[in-house]
Amino acid sequence: MPIDEKQYITFKLEEDYGIELTRIKEIIRNQELTVIPEAPAFILGVLSLRGIAVPVIDLRKLFQLPPATINEYSVIIVMEILGRLLGMLVDGVSDMIKIKDDDVVPPPRFTERKGTKFIKGMVEKEKKFIMLLDVNKLFSAEEIEVIDGI
Repeated sequence: MPIDEKQYITFKLEEDYGIELTRIKEIIRNQELTVIPEAPAFILGVLSLRGIAVPVIDLRKLFQLPPATINEYSVIIVMEILGRLLGMLVDGVSDMIKIKDDDVVPPPRFTERKGTKFIKGMVEKEKKFIMLLDVNKLFSAEEIEVIDGI
């Protein structure tokens, strides 16, 4: 694969998002979680991944999107973010695609709200944009502190 090209896993949450394949540890079916009392609303609970407690985040809540029905396509994407294993519940994985760096355009800068600061770029595919996430910017310092306390 050329140096200026990266592989991304794309997934659905109202729109299409992409995460660099190298950031993903595994993708697992949605499963029963252990709910943590008084955890923030965006934390669904923890799952046991080969004996390791992994917090699972509801990306819909984190992105302030309307709730969706969890179904057979819902999966948890497990990745390492800032040295921590975290799971992200998404509506479903769509594809694995290769993207050239030159094809990535900067996202629009509306505000520094939660919705745009973690989008590192966008790429057009089939007349729609896929938003490419910078997973290290998904959480504020305060949110990381809360996650670390679980």
